[in-house]
Amino acid sequence: MKYRIDDKYDSVALGTITGLFVPIIAFLLYYLIRYRGMYFPAFIRYLYDGGTFIPILSLCVVPNLLVFFIFIWTDRDRSARGVLQATFVFAIYVCIMKLI
Repeated sequence: MKYRIDDKYDSVALGTITGLFVPIIAFLLYYLIRYRGMYFPAFIRYLYDGGTFIPILSLCVVPNLLVFFIFIWTDRDRSARGVLQATFVFAIYVCIMKLI
């Protein structure tokens, strides 16, 4: 196995943390762009009451695809595995919430 200088950036933990934070950042960007004047807890309540929280959360996971491919293209396969793991966490949460 070849040792690369940037092997410290190739870990499942880094990919999982990145995969969990990217959708949260996308959700916050959606809030800031679309509903900037609304108080954040009122925004969350508005989404829950309107039944759009889960579909918007599902769309906020899409940027993980870009992060996943960036890790793949730069040969950081373990980090890509972590992003995939975080995406599955979001997918399971969405499936459970849709069943409830």
